[in-house]
Amino acid sequence: MLIGAHVPTAGGLETALKKGREIGAEALAIFPSAPLQWKIRGWSDEACASFLGTWPAEFKEVVFHGIYLTNLAGVSADNLAKTVTALTETLILAPKIGVVNTIFHPGTYNGGLEQNKDQIKKTINAILANTPKEAKLIFENSAGSTIGGKIEDLAFLLDLASDKSRVGVCLDTCHAFAAGYDISSESGYESYIKEIDAKVGLNNVVAWHLNDSKFGLGEKRDRHENIGLGKLGTKAFELLMNDPRFAKTAGYLEVPGMVSGGPDKENVDILKKLRKA
Repeated sequence: MLIGAHVPTAGGLETALKKGREIGAEALAIFPSAPLQWKIRGWSDEACASFLGTWPAEFKEVVFHGIYLTNLAGVSADNLAKTVTALTETLILAPKIGVVNTIFHPGTYNGGLEQNKDQIKKTINAILANTPKEAKLIFENSAGSTIGGKIEDLAFLLDLASDKSRVGVCLDTCHAFAAGYDISSESGYESYIKEIDAKVGLNNVVAWHLNDSKFGLGEKRDRHENIGLGKLGTKAFELLMNDPRFAKTAGYLEVPGMVSGGPDKENVDILKKLRKA
């Protein structure tokens, strides 16, 4: 597995490159804009062209993490319209810097998936219809209280897309554990992967988020911890790092960092040591 990290872009895209180099990341994840603001600000055409001309020589992949405010099952028309606009603008921006996958949180249940099926389907397909064909929407699993807490949720979302080639899933280790999937042992990990394969398809898993968990199994608390310092432990990461089924897939650290500041060299090095190949 490729070892990536979510890196900052404060001050410009060069910041992301600099941070990635410093910590020894092999792939980068970035926000397209401030994560708690609706406006997708992006960067100038010149900055995008410079970044696109630089990163492929040093990193295997760059992905977007969408803003946190989006909700496919939004209860208000205003929230839903803003969700469509934000994700559409993100997917339009993506090819300008060589990003294919935009990973995002699908939102709240708002009464249940079936109840909101028509709205969710219309929203997903409206976004895909108005964005470049090379840009993809990637649904992230959740810690259990929002859409994506169950593997079936991810399968439900994938099925609603009219163009299946433009959607996929990202699996977060902390979220899976918090949602009640015990991937802390080899048997539990294999059980989880088999269920993912049966219900989602491993071909649809395009990325992982690599995070330990501050809270225990099934507690539905989305609190990330540094690798090996949380309730999940290192076994799941050792298995992932060496799983041939994900040998060409990137996993992105979203940990707090040993001395705060987000993903750091210490966490990257832990994963590299766990990766035997």
